[in-house]
Amino acid sequence: MKNLFLAGPAKEYQKSFENYVQAYKSVNDNNYLDIYEKGLENFDEYLNGLRNNSKGIDVEKGWVATSTFWLIDNNEVVGVVRIRHQEIGTAGHIGYDISPNCRNKGYGNQILKLAVVEAEKIGIKEAVLTCSVDNIASKKIIEKNNGKLLGTVFDEEDNENMYKFSITTTTNKL
Repeated sequence: MKNLFLAGPAKEYQKSFENYVQAYKSVNDNNYLDIYEKGLENFDEYLNGLRNNSKGIDVEKGWVATSTFWLIDNNEVVGVVRIRHQEIGTAGHIGYDISPNCRNKGYGNQILKLAVVEAEKIGIKEAVLTCSVDNIASKKIIEKNNGKLLGTVFDEEDNENMYKFSITTTTNKL
C-alpha cells in the first residue's frame, strides 16, 4: 500500500475499473452500481463525461463541476473519490468509496488524505464532508484526517441524519 496514488480516470485502468464495478454488483450495492454502471456500457463515453464534468461541462442540474480520481494500488482501482468544486447540499465537497473487496485495509484513510491535497489544488480551503451517522468507519476516517465536526444535517433525499465535518486543506505557513 506504500505506492498509492490518485489518477484521473483513464483507459489504461478499464479492466480494473470493470472489476471495481463488479465488486459492487456482487454485494448488491445499487447505490454505487447506479453511479458506475455507465462505465460498463460505454467506457470511452463514461471517461469523456467525467472529464467534461471536471470542467463544468454537461453538469447535471443541481450539481456542480466535479473532479473524479481513482485510488490506484498495484495498478488496480481500489477506490474512487469525487471532489465537487463547490459545496453542494448535504453532499459537501468530497465523497469517496472503497471497493467492497478492499475495505478495512486503510484505503479509506489514504484516499481522503490524497483527496484533501487535490481539493486544495482546486482552490478549496475548507473542505466539507458528510457521512451517515450510522457510518462509524467513515466518521473515524474523517476525524483521523483532521475533520472537525460541525454538527448534523438531515438528508431529505436519503431520509437520514448525516454528520457534517470540515477539513482545512491549507497548511499555515510561517
